[in-house]
Formats: sequence, C-alpha cells, structure tokens
Amino acid sequence: MPVARQIERPPTLEALFQRYHVSWETRDPELIASLHSEDTVFWVHDGSEPVKGREALRQHCIGLFAALDFSLEKGRLLYGDDHWVFEWTMVLALAEPNGTLFSARVEMLDVVTVNAAGGVTRKDVYVNSQQSRAAFARAGIER
Repeated sequence: MPVARQIERPPTLEALFQRYHVSWETRDPELIASLHSEDTVFWVHDGSEPVKGREALRQHCIGLFAALDFSLEKGRLLYGDDHWVFEWTMVLALAEPNGTLFSARVEMLDVVTVNAAGGVTRKDVYVNSQQSRAAFARAGIER
C-alpha cells in the first residue's frame, strides 16, 4: 500500500501577510527574501530603481537595515484575490546635524501581489514624499 503524502498548500493571504509583516518587524533579510518569488520585483517609489530578483532583494534589505533605524505602525489592510494593500507609518529614529535625536513619521502604502504558490511576486511601496523629504532634510541627509 502506498504511503500517503501530505500536499503542501500555499498559505492564505492573511497568514502570508502576518509572516511577511513579522519579517519586516524583526528586520530579517533572509526571511523577507524567502517569502518572495525568485523573479520578484520590489520597488520603493521614491525615485529609486526597482530591485529585481530574490537575492538582490535580500542584499537591498541588508543595506536598508544597516542605513536606517525604523519601526512600523500598522494602518488599514485590504485583501484582494491575489494581493494586499497595506497602509502603514514608518517611524524613523534620526539625529539632527548637531546630534539632537528625533523621531520622524512617514506615511507609506504597500501594494503586494502574490502568486498561486504563495510567493510575493511584486511589492510596490509608495512614500509620502513631503514627509520623507522633511525628515531627511532635518537630519541633514540628502536623498
């Protein structure tokens, strides 16, 4: 008699979002990349170019976490058949040029598309450019 095997099912969007959100909260480039498809596109719409491919995304996250100290505050979360839209606020820990520490808040919007296997194929991040420019200007950082 053949041995029954369990067929792995892709996670629900809700379960995938929860795991994905934890990967960002814990600043884990390996986990973030593992949740993306091999041919993923990650694009922060702030004038930068899209990051293409899982390994490039992993490297991008390593650099991002080394450069910026930030946390996330959840906002609205909406699900579609193969995507989610997530409003969130990035809370940055920055310092003015004179060394005075401050927190800056930048509103963000993610549009994330997922394939049938449960991998993130594309993430577009839209940034409140006015808030972002003001925060980095106060810190004396050109972006």
